[in-house]
Formats: sequence, C-alpha cells, structure tokens
Amino acid sequence: MRASARSGAALAALLVVTVAGCSSSPGGDASSRPAAAPLPRANILLVTIDTLRADRVGAYGHRGGLTPTLDRLAREGVRVETAWAHVPLTLPSHTALMTGTYPFVNGVRDNGSFRFDGARPTLASVLKGAGYRTGAFVSAFVLDARFGLNAGFDVYDDTLSSRAAGGALSVLERPAPGTLDAATRWITTASTPGPWFAWVHLYDPHDPYDPPAASRARAADPYDAEVAFTDEALGAALDRLRSAGQLASTVVVVTSDHGEALGDHGERTHGLFAYEATLRVPLLLWAPTALTPAALSGPARLVDVTPTVLDLVGVAAAPGSGRSLWPSIRDGRPLDDVDVYFEALNANLTRHWAPLTGLVAARRKFIDLPLREYYDLAADPAEGANLYESRRQEADTVARRLFALRASGRPAAPSSVDRETEQRLRSLGYVVQPAGATDRQYTAADDPKTLVPLHSTLEDALAAVKAGRTADAERLLTRLVSSRADFTVAHDRLAQLYRDTGRLPRAIDTLERVAAAGHADAATLAALGGYLQEAGRLERAVQVLETARSMNPNEMEVYEKLGVAYTRAGRFDDAQAMFTHLLQLAPNSATTYNNQGSLYLSQRRWDEAIVSLRRALTLDPSMANAHNGLGVAFAQQGKFGEAIAEWERALELRPDLSDARGNIARARAIMRAR
Repeated sequence: MRASARSGAALAALLVVTVAGCSSSPGGDASSRPAAAPLPRANILLVTIDTLRADRVGAYGHRGGLTPTLDRLAREGVRVETAWAHVPLTLPSHTALMTGTYPFVNGVRDNGSFRFDGARPTLASVLKGAGYRTGAFVSAFVLDARFGLNAGFDVYDDTLSSRAAGGALSVLERPAPGTLDAATRWITTASTPGPWFAWVHLYDPHDPYDPPAASRARAADPYDAEVAFTDEALGAALDRLRSAGQLASTVVVVTSDHGEALGDHGERTHGLFAYEATLRVPLLLWAPTALTPAALSGPARLVDVTPTVLDLVGVAAAPGSGRSLWPSIRDGRPLDDVDVYFEALNANLTRHWAPLTGLVAARRKFIDLPLREYYDLAADPAEGANLYESRRQEADTVARRLFALRASGRPAAPSSVDRETEQRLRSLGYVVQPAGATDRQYTAADDPKTLVPLHSTLEDALAAVKAGRTADAERLLTRLVSSRADFTVAHDRLAQLYRDTGRLPRAIDTLERVAAAGHADAATLAALGGYLQEAGRLERAVQVLETARSMNPNEMEVYEKLGVAYTRAGRFDDAQAMFTHLLQLAPNSATTYNNQGSLYLSQRRWDEAIVSLRRALTLDPSMANAHNGLGVAFAQQGKFGEAIAEWERALELRPDLSDARGNIARARAIMRAR
C-alpha cells in the first residue's frame, strides 16, 4: 500500500497569480485582458501524469472533486480545451512530447522494443544548450534510461526498487510522493546558479490500480482514487517548492501521455484502440504574472508542448512536427486549425494484427483499419456513430492527407531482418515474418475491433496470473494460442506461466514452436534464450540471444541475458561488453551492476566485484543476490565476519536463498577450524 501524500493545504497561497485588470471570464475577448508576457530563462517544471483521462480532471468537467491541485492550476493559468496525444502508450508518447515530432519522425513506435536514438534534439538538450540545468524523475521502468529519453538530462533519476515488483508480470514503478520528493530535493539543492528544467513523470493512475486507503475514501472507483492520490501528492510538492522560493519565476506545465479506456469501445486499459478516451489529454500551463487566466480553444497536440515551452522562455526550437501555442496564448485568440496524427501499433507489432493509424482534421476523425472509421467529434464526442460509409467521399479526403503524411516517415518495424540474421534464424530452425511488414494484406479478420474479445481474454489471463489462479490463466492462454497461431504475446505469456510453475521444458518447447512457425520477434527470442540458459543449454541460448540482438538491437533485455550467458560460458570479454553497453545507456541499472559483479566473481576479481555489487545495492538495497555476492567476495578475501553479515542480510530479504544459507554454514565451519 502506498503512503498517503501530505495534503497540499496551502494551495491558495501557492498558486496566486496577480494580473492587474484581469478579466473575470477566462478566455474572454483579448481586448479586455492585458497581454501575457514571456518569461525569458524562467525555470520549467513539466509534470506528466501517466494514463490520466482529461475527463477525470475537474477543469475538464469532472464533478467528483478528484483534482483540486490541477483545477487551481487551470483557474490561475491557461487551460488548453482540446489536446491530443499521438500514441496511447508511455514511451512513444513521451518521445513525441520531448522531441516535438510525430512517432514516424522520431522512430519510437511502441514500448520496450524501440529506443530513441538521440538523433533529434529534445526539450532537455535544447535547454541544456541554453544554460539550464536539467533533471528528470520518472516513476516506471518503461521510461528507464536504456530507452533513450535521458538525452539532454544532467540527472535522470530512474531508480526503482525491485521490492516494488510483486511478480514476473507486475509493473516496476515508484509512487508519486517518492518521485516528487526526489525532484524537489534536486530543485531546491542546486550547487550551481542558473535556471532549471525538471521533468516529473507520475505513474500512479496506470493499471494496476492500487490507491492507498485515504484515497479510496475519496473515490470508490480505484482508478479515480489513483487520480486523487496523484493530485494530492503534486499539491504537496508544489507547496514545498513555493516555500523554498522556487515558483516565483517558474513555468509549470501539466499534461498526460494518454488516457484510459475504462471499458469504452470494449477496451479496459489502453494501447489497442485510439478513441478519445485514450487520446484526449489535459494540458495546463501556469506561471506567475506571465499567463493571463484563459481557456484556449482550438486543436493542440503533445508535439506542440516543446516548441511552446521554448517559445515562452525565449529559447529557439528546432523544426519539428509541432508548433508553438504561445502566439495564441499571448494574443488571447483561438488556435489555428491543424491536423492531428495518431497511431496505435502495439497490436500489430506484438500480435500481427492490423496496424492502426489515423488523423483528426477539423474535428473529423479518420481511423485507417480494414474496417475504416470516421467520426464527427463535435457532434459525437463518444464516437458512437461510424460515418465512414455515409460520408465516404469526405472521409477519403482526410484519408489521403493521412496517407501522404504517413508515407513521409520511418517504417514501423523495429528493424529489418538482414541476410546475416536470416541465415542465423535458418540455422536455428526458425522462420521470421517481421511484424509490421508493409507487403502484408490485412482483412477484417485482422482488425482490432474484430479481435477485441481475444484482447479481453488476454487481460483476463494476466489478471488470473496476478491473482495466483494459474490453472485459469493456463486455460485462457491455451485457448488464445489455439485460436490464433500468430498471437505472439499470448505464446510469450503462456511460456512464462509454464516457467514460473516449474515446467521449464514446456516453456522452451512453446517458444521453439512459435519461432519454427515464423511468428517470433526479438522479444520472443530473448525470452526463449533466457529459458534455455536456465535449462543449462548455454550454447543454444547464446545462439538464440545473439540472433535476437541481430533482429532488433534495441531489445535491451537481450544484452542483460547475453551478458549472463557469456559469463556462464566463460566468455568473459563478451560478457563485459554487454554490461558496459547497458551501463552506458542505463547508468542506474542495479541489475546490470549485480550481474557485472557476478562476472568479476567468476574472474576472481574480488575488489572490482565488491565495487560493482556495492553500486548495485546503493541503487537498490533490496537486492538479496547482490548481498550474497558481496559475501562471497569478502569470504575470498578472508573477511568472514563481513561475509556472514552480508549473507544474513540476503536471507532477511529472501529467506529462500539457499546459497546464502549454505555459505554461512561453510564460513562458520572454516572459522571454527582455525
């Protein structure tokens, strides 16, 4: 259960904006309000609240009183009435926001299997070049530095304790108070003068919903309670910043990466479809004396955030997909109409379903799928009436604009399979048909709307796993893989279930058959390589993992598993190369430091092992294996007292760690024999 955040009781003092002669009607005629003024070199606080639906914010019409902090920001600043995300997934959506570019421009299309390559400037890198100190504080592993969004940040705090994870399928996250505490410490303890930019990512409204009891008392619905919990934590953090004098010249921007379906159109969470429930996001801007309270009408997009912030603080932005909202904010006029691109490719990339892309133009929304959709959002905001057949000519005009835009970008597949990789696959007995292949013809049978019952069954199976109902989960997953052979993620989850219930050979067989049928991707091969390694089949594990890395060099899990496999195979230089690569990308990876420490133990490099394992424990004190490894290193140096202390700590964390228990017995026997 999460600790309750301290109440932001001083919000009235916190967010007062003094604007002489301000119109009492936000968004009124520009001539009745004083012109807003820019804030050159102002501090910037960007808060992204993961999975926050716009309609759960009071300022956007909710009547449940869930978001007093956000509502006050909206009243005292600028509330953008209509803002859209471009992808209903965390990593690609944040990449679009931070670069001001569409996904087909920046190349990040999904969580996990893509990595931002740093080829384009980010909000952080531009501000750093302008003399800002830059810090990021993220709350979930999906934004770990290894995926590339640390570009331009002096500090990228992605430290998440492994103790927060409740099992193989759980999400590694940090509750809002912890992330906000880290951010406020960094902001208020500057060692160098100058303006700062802080990005704070809060993950709490994301599934699974597990709000603390105090927040449950405020809202019966768990998702709503998570929203209330996050808002309260943000209010308390803003209160601390005000008390420290850090808001007097600060621009505060609050938005979300995407919403949550909550059952709309048959989707429970997000990522499958791209309806308004998951694409519409709140967008609020606040700054003392600079922003006249207003409601800004017209279409805005997450790609507009970076150019807007840079414009507001007087820093030039690089060309991109977005435009600055500052001229409209400054002049008190509606935003000019602009097309809004969006996509949801996870089902295509992980289960070979039809890819989903679309465009909003003049409040008309076209969704390109085998069963095409077209909605009049002004008349039908819930998207209940598909007008494609009745307004086909009008819809096809929007479609042509989408196709032209889409054709200008990068392909959606994580990587192409080159000749060498194809030869590797054949030598292993595998065939691969890359997800997202442009030459495949999709039909109505591949449309996510047709397949949403399978998606719901997958969610039921994962919920059964988390609840410990493994027999129910196995039954559901077996049904899924029987109904659709290319449902890759279902095969992966079934194999993981077999492995976690002591049936490792069956897990291996499941994924070997998937690969032999031509349905495996790099993530599937990474999982298979890990299982082969556990089974002691090191040679084949290395072959499979090397092939996975060749298929998709951005599949970061492969490097960790290859490093471990190389260590066990005695290929120490190759193992070191894997760990070095990962630590260059993700310098806060406790797991990698732990594995590197194990490599040094294998090489009898005791001092280096101690340094690496201590670094792992600094990042994550709950790593029992790191304590066990430290004990081994100390024992090899004859420091049996220190060794036993480490092994005892390992057993406190993991009473089932038999290695530590055996090590203690052996060490005490040696000490008695002396």
